[in-house]
Amino acid sequence: MIKCYNQAEFTRQYNADCGKIFREERISRGVSLERAARGLLSKTALGKMEAGETGWRKLTGDTLFQRMGILPDYFEMVASREEMERWRFREDICLLVPDRPVEAADKIKQYRERYTKREPVEEQFLCKAELLLLLKAREQDKSAGEFPAGEELLSRAAEAVSCTVPGDWSGKKEDLLLAPSELEAVLLSGAVYLACGRMEEAWKIHHFVWNYPEKKHWKERIAVWIKPQAALLGMELALQEGDSRKAFEFAREALELLRRNACHCYLLPLLERMRRISREGMSEGDQLYLKEVDAFWSAFKRIYDMSEYPGNRIWQGTSVENTREAGITLKMLRKYAGKSRDKAVFDDEGIIVTRRQLEKIECGEHKPSHENYKRLVRQYGKYGGWIVPMLETDSIEVLELRQEISSQMGYCQWDKVEAGMERLRQKVDMSYPRVRQEFLFFEALILQERKGDMRKSLELLQEALHITVPDWEGKEAKWWVFQREEIIIASNIASTYRKLGCLKEEGMWCEIIRFSVEQQKGKTGIMHTGYEMLMEMLDNYLGDLRQYGEAIKKNEEAVSQYLEQPLIDTLDRAFYRIAWNAYEIASKQNDGNENKVRWKEAFQMSEATARFTYDKYIIKFLEARRDKYLC
Repeated sequence: MIKCYNQAEFTRQYNADCGKIFREERISRGVSLERAARGLLSKTALGKMEAGETGWRKLTGDTLFQRMGILPDYFEMVASREEMERWRFREDICLLVPDRPVEAADKIKQYRERYTKREPVEEQFLCKAELLLLLKAREQDKSAGEFPAGEELLSRAAEAVSCTVPGDWSGKKEDLLLAPSELEAVLLSGAVYLACGRMEEAWKIHHFVWNYPEKKHWKERIAVWIKPQAALLGMELALQEGDSRKAFEFAREALELLRRNACHCYLLPLLERMRRISREGMSEGDQLYLKEVDAFWSAFKRIYDMSEYPGNRIWQGTSVENTREAGITLKMLRKYAGKSRDKAVFDDEGIIVTRRQLEKIECGEHKPSHENYKRLVRQYGKYGGWIVPMLETDSIEVLELRQEISSQMGYCQWDKVEAGMERLRQKVDMSYPRVRQEFLFFEALILQERKGDMRKSLELLQEALHITVPDWEGKEAKWWVFQREEIIIASNIASTYRKLGCLKEEGMWCEIIRFSVEQQKGKTGIMHTGYEMLMEMLDNYLGDLRQYGEAIKKNEEAVSQYLEQPLIDTLDRAFYRIAWNAYEIASKQNDGNENKVRWKEAFQMSEATARFTYDKYIIKFLEARRDKYLC
């Protein structure tokens, strides 16, 4: 029996929550509590969040991290059902604003009426959306002379910024700590100045936002959340002044940032504006680059149209793919443990909540306190709470290195993976459970890729999984709330069984993970991190069963899910799987015409997205199969 580690190991000092890591980062950067909290919450409230005396609030917490140039996707968080519902509501507004302004305005009104108590970041989001609608109305009505007055627009722009930046911010911008979503509010002020013909003020705003990430030494992974929007304003300013060269330089820098980070936020608007740049007098290399831009525009326009997804959408600046809703989490863990509500409300200290309160928490009607939530999950084996980073560490540097290794694995850069592992080994304590889990997982995959030793790899994967997953003998494993790394490891276990020809075991693991992931998508409809691994595993399993039509359906659903997230690093693989399955249907059923169109288009989309994200592994993989699919 593989050992499942006990509570003491999971409550080690370095199994830190978001508050502790935030405090370490804040102090190391010399940022005071007051400066970090300004405009978001009180100094006292932030102090309590850091100390773990109050729960870490998702929206405000993300913004706090982003103000210091840190993306909070290193952590898995828990939010209330209402927080998740609000996120979904805001997401719907994002999808409506560009092309359906009347519906967007109505949705914003509904939001304000439903949620009368709002966090500063929420209010800022609504103000920005309303300002975008005003700018759109002004542009549409300009010819008739009927549009909001310039002073009204400037007042609304200042109001949006002041939601989280109180006082006169215009004269002391260099001292501000701003997240990308707050920089967007500042950038909208520049767009208003441009609309009012005040070019000099618009340029000043643009320069401040454009240069902010570099001045604050942000990593590319967070700079990509604001640079494309800044590029759009800079391009418009430059084009109005007739400076195509400057417009091109803004655009290329932003586009390359998106490509290097496999991100599609504001991609379509950027490509569309780049196509307006005059090519007269440009070098041959720049003209070839713009020709590639045309190809990307055609491909992504087609991708968005195929999925009926608004490519011109706006983005919130926060994601919930690493966030779980508290009620469904507690319900799933209780069912996994086989406990009734009557028994689940007690622990060694006594009663935690009443049965009725637990029922309301699981239904999303009530939110548990920070302390009660920790007590409830502890009895199910989720020790140390849930708000934990990917590794047990208080170092953002270590988490960034781990993220780098994970990306290299995705691109099959195994020499770099091994070198990264050695660097990581020097920076972590190998006695910590999550650290051991991560290295066992890395070693298992290297065994498969380097030596082809499937049996030993499977043993290591199972050992890695059970470091954080209890023995589920006699329990319904599908109710276990798989966290990010657990999903990835379990998916690799299923894939390894497939390679060993054990289809029964592969199918069992597929069903366990699928059920857990789909239960957790809850109110947002967004699949959690690890969904990509699940879909690749599920496609392989359905292919083994020759259920090619069902595999195509699942992969098309996956494409839609990927587009709802900022990152599209696995989009090329999903399109290739569609192409493969369509080809197999045609081969097995002599149904070539309809499926030939499908596999050809899917293969071309796979090529386009692989080129866009610089996925050298998939590019090489597709080149070897081009004749098969495109002849």
